[in-house]
Amino acid sequence: MRTHLSTLPSRTTRAVRSQPLGAWLTGLAATALYTVFSVTQWYRLSSPSWDLGIFTQLAKAYAGFSAPIVPIKGENFNLLGDHFHPLLVLLGPAYAVSPSGLALLVVQDLLFGLSVAVVARAGTRLLGPLPGIALGVAYALSWGLQSAVAAQFHEIAFAVPLLALSLEAVLRRRVLPAVVWGGLLVFVKEDLGLTVIASD
Repeated sequence: MRTHLSTLPSRTTRAVRSQPLGAWLTGLAATALYTVFSVTQWYRLSSPSWDLGIFTQLAKAYAGFSAPIVPIKGENFNLLGDHFHPLLVLLGPAYAVSPSGLALLVVQDLLFGLSVAVVARAGTRLLGPLPGIALGVAYALSWGLQSAVAAQFHEIAFAVPLLALSLEAVLRRRVLPAVVWGGLLVFVKEDLGLTVIASD
């Protein structure tokens, strides 16, 4: 047992060093770009949908260790009765640190940036450094991600990196990680299990 624990730091160090730096820098740049857009949108008081208000109330409830009652949807409306998304409890700590809807936008930008890093990493390992980074940039600037950032926070923020991690594992023929990452999607929204089936 002690031998196994003593090798853990060295294994972690090797795992970190094996990561393609360019992929993570691409993800970081995407996160910065998304965040600049979100902050600008926030201070311009732009509100393309009421989802941000809904999920801000959910995050506030979770930060206070309460059920996700969302008055904007109706009196004593429990959002878990609308959709099954228990993974959104992770928004509670973010809201506790920064009690604002902007915190949710930044969390989403970080999650999207993580997915960009994963896509660029997969591309780098399969195609080489430059094509992999080009793939990551193309994905980061894709209409889908741009539209998601512009639409403000939605629960799919958690689904995007999970899908990227699951598909990367599939490409590397790593069955268990693919199943775990893909399986977590049902805790983001109940119908995302269909997405996993469709991507197989």
